[in-house]
Amino acid sequence: METTKVLIVDDEYLERALIKLSVDWVTHGFEIIGEAESGELALRLMEKNPPDILITDICMPFMDGLALCKKVREKYEHIKIIIITGHREFEYAKTAIKLGVTEFLLKPINSEEVIKIALKLKGEIKDKRKYFNEYNAMKKQLSGGLPFIKLNNNKKVSETVEKIIAYIEENLTNSDLSLSTISYSLFMNYSYLSRVFKQEMEESITEYITKLRINKSILYINNTNLKVYEIAEKVGINDAHYFSICFKKHTGKSINEYRNMKYLVE
Repeated sequence: METTKVLIVDDEYLERALIKLSVDWVTHGFEIIGEAESGELALRLMEKNPPDILITDICMPFMDGLALCKKVREKYEHIKIIIITGHREFEYAKTAIKLGVTEFLLKPINSEEVIKIALKLKGEIKDKRKYFNEYNAMKKQLSGGLPFIKLNNNKKVSETVEKIIAYIEENLTNSDLSLSTISYSLFMNYSYLSRVFKQEMEESITEYITKLRINKSILYINNTNLKVYEIAEKVGINDAHYFSICFKKHTGKSINEYRNMKYLVE
């Protein structure tokens, strides 16, 4: 079973020990890959073995937690960051969020809160891995010349758009997924969300969702004998006729034509 790697950073040994011993990490599918007493040491450890989750104190000498988060976010976009702090100031929280901090833990540390947040992030990491594994498998299968819809998912995007994309990927099978549900769930302004996504991704959220659903459906076509309406439901489209129209619009082929091409390639 694939484990979720955790790196703990705190200049106080007892604090690091408390984090390690307060939770049965192994039982929950985590692996503590290292600990560091400074931001500088943490960065050196990451070069050899990047973690999935970084748990770091904010108040440390030389390089504090915010400076560490800034460097981590610049180099390791995938790492989930948990800040441990006694600070409660609003301005501090705003700065941390801008630097890509995922979650906060306030001192004194509560073991139940630690594992609750860790498991939440583990679920997000697992979902993202699953999506990219399926996506890579799909690209490999399509290398024989079958139609493939290009997504602008290799672009470097802001934290805001990254959150939008992650939410879309996690909720793709929900037929109610839309600009309004995303803005409501992420507590973002409807117009701002739409504008920033279009500026960075060069396509609307609706268009991106549709492309993602069509690519997901290609995976089902290549690997199952599901009927059209069954595939439509699995990718979040309740209307099979509408799904067929979208499929042909984006691939240039009907689903039956696509299936025939698949067998020719094989």
